[in-house]
Amino acid sequence: MRNQRLRRISLAAALAVLCLPTLIGAQSTSYLRPDHKAVVENWLKGRSDLRLATEADNKNKEGLAGTRQDRGRNYQPYYAVGDFNGDRKEDFAVVLVKKRRSGWPFVVAIFNGPIGQNAKPTFSVDEDLSDGGIFYNPKSPASQFRLAIGPFESDNCFILRPRGRTYVVRPCLSE
Repeated sequence: MRNQRLRRISLAAALAVLCLPTLIGAQSTSYLRPDHKAVVENWLKGRSDLRLATEADNKNKEGLAGTRQDRGRNYQPYYAVGDFNGDRKEDFAVVLVKKRRSGWPFVVAIFNGPIGQNAKPTFSVDEDLSDGGIFYNPKSPASQFRLAIGPFESDNCFILRPRGRTYVVRPCLSE
């Protein structure tokens, strides 16, 4: 009787350990809209060196909490949606993590609209966003920056200024 109970507990523990990464993975990317998630996952099929960044990848929990107080509790540090390039079509940006840690550990990928199932990012830049994220300002005029990346609560960031279908990276302090 006792052995059967131990076996059941061991089996339950083993199943929990096997299923936990799947459950965590499903929850950790739930911040993406389903259509955007499908586009990114489709593109990532050919990129085994990258994975979507999750909130767990952010080491600055205090800065994230402060940013959420300023920008709203639904702020996601590694995902932004809006018209980044002023063409009146919805764009989105995600942050990816390099599985092989060479150079900067994160990649920001921007998908310009209109977004189709087989869309590829029109721009990407490597950066360390372990203590920051993506910042989108929809109220900013097209002549100023709408999209920036960098640490929370810092002027040490980079503006991603649209230029045609791509972007130019400029330090925030130079603007």
